[in-house]
Amino acid sequence: MNSGAIGIIEEIWRYPVSSLGGEPLSSAQLGADGALGDRTWCLVDPQTNKPATPETDQRWRAALFLRSRLADTVPEIGFPDGEWLAVTDNRLSPRLERHFSFPVEARPYGDGEPSMVKNRYLPSPVHLVTTASLDRLSSYGVPWRISARRFRPTILVRTDCEPGFIESMWLGRDIRVGSVMMRATEETKRCGMTMIAQPNIVEEPEVLRTIVRQNRRNLGIYCIVTEPSTIAVGDKVTLA
Repeated sequence: MNSGAIGIIEEIWRYPVSSLGGEPLSSAQLGADGALGDRTWCLVDPQTNKPATPETDQRWRAALFLRSRLADTVPEIGFPDGEWLAVTDNRLSPRLERHFSFPVEARPYGDGEPSMVKNRYLPSPVHLVTTASLDRLSSYGVPWRISARRFRPTILVRTDCEPGFIESMWLGRDIRVGSVMMRATEETKRCGMTMIAQPNIVEEPEVLRTIVRQNRRNLGIYCIVTEPSTIAVGDKVTLA
């Protein structure tokens, strides 16, 4: 693909607690580690010390009906009844146990303290998805518009081109997003998280099956940030 305009930022998302619903942002500071405060905490089963895995373990699927947001520097978890509790609140663990029907705790990622949890995968700083890919996926017999929330992107880019998995052609290229420069490093391999039910999104296994059949299990790309700055909804996105 030639250099030039790709589109504009339509959505920006941050997920302060992994595997939970995220928070939409109007702007975000992007650094070497991605959006400030993104995926810094997780939920764990204290009996096994293993983090939540909704994509492979059905008992964790209720995590998608919780939300997370960053309040100053401390993540908060939101419940379906509208209650929000900080991850440091003593009331949180009993509330999580009632939600999941088994003991659950919130813990920070890291290696320095016994209370920290080692991340089960190496997170990418930025996950980018385009509307061109969502439109192509929807064209394969799926009778509704595919929500970007199934794919948990950092940035959703509204493109002006025909439907297609266009991100696959950007690997190794520099992408200017507002005043941030990023480099596309790899395609995003999709997992069972894409088919799990969320608020206003039904469970649909055909989403993942179609991605496997039509694009080698890939949708979207991971990027590293080479020139940190702030991005905002409406910023132009160009391929360098």
